[in-house]
Amino acid sequence: MKQIIVFMMFSFSLLFADQWDGFFKESGFPRKVIDDGSVVKGKIYQAKVTYQISNNDGIKGNFENNDTAKVTVTNQKGKVISTNKFMNATELRTWARQNFTEIFSSVLGDEELNKEKITELTKLASLVLLNKNLD
Repeated sequence: MKQIIVFMMFSFSLLFADQWDGFFKESGFPRKVIDDGSVVKGKIYQAKVTYQISNNDGIKGNFENNDTAKVTVTNQKGKVISTNKFMNATELRTWARQNFTEIFSSVLGDEELNKEKITELTKLASLVLLNKNLD
């Protein structure tokens, strides 16, 4: 029984790894997080995304303590949403929450996205994820 579970876990991890490989290939983002202050550019669906991470605490692979990042999201029409400065994790989360609708709209390529549309999309996604009929 243990062997079957291990085999299934290995199979799922390969499946998800292939999906992530596809994401990285399509987006242009590197597989590893670049945290040396270099500008990293890529695309998430309809939005161009640029980020810089400063590893201020010297610990590779984390975004904690006094590490900071600067993020810019540009939609298809060139509208820019940016942090305008380097922010720590708490500030970045606050910025993302405050700008969620604009960021999400840019990613989806839908200028008319509003709270009602997001609610509708969320309900539809829940139905699909729960394997329920959309009718």
